[in-house]
Amino acid sequence: MDIFDYLEEMQVELFQKSFEEIEAKYYRLCSTIAGDNVAERIRNVNLDILQTKLKSSLQKALYIENKQSIEAIYFEYDMDNEWESTFFICDEYSSLSEEDDDWASDWIAEIEGPINSEFAQIYQENGFDVTEKAKAVTLFLVIRTVKALGTVAQDIKVNIPLCIGFHDQDPIMRIKE
Repeated sequence: MDIFDYLEEMQVELFQKSFEEIEAKYYRLCSTIAGDNVAERIRNVNLDILQTKLKSSLQKALYIENKQSIEAIYFEYDMDNEWESTFFICDEYSSLSEEDDDWASDWIAEIEGPINSEFAQIYQENGFDVTEKAKAVTLFLVIRTVKALGTVAQDIKVNIPLCIGFHDQDPIMRIKE
């Protein structure tokens, strides 16, 4: 299956299952295809500091949302640059069903997010989707990133659409619509 087919499936699962269930599915996939050592390495990356930084940046974004009328928050991370990330504050939004993510490239403010050097290193060792192993690794890294942000969003009660994607991902995933 193409990696983008998996990402579409992951999007559906985000609305139907818990983060833990989805993470477990992609852990099993990664373990089966890439091996237990790689899957364990990814699972053992401690995300506490990342989540603390995500929370701080997301709270800044929500502060802007309280001061202005915004429609959505889009979180983007760059797999090729240390998993460097940015929160984009958007005054427009289109639902997933509209199949139009142009709104995310037109933002009114941006807030620097954290990096994740450990994920970046694992990704660089494997690539995006050049092999089945690379696909499985990428998908597990993606869902761990989505889960990190989604967990933070649940804890601080985000009440507007919250979206996430790696640089140039199309379509963008919705954590909350």
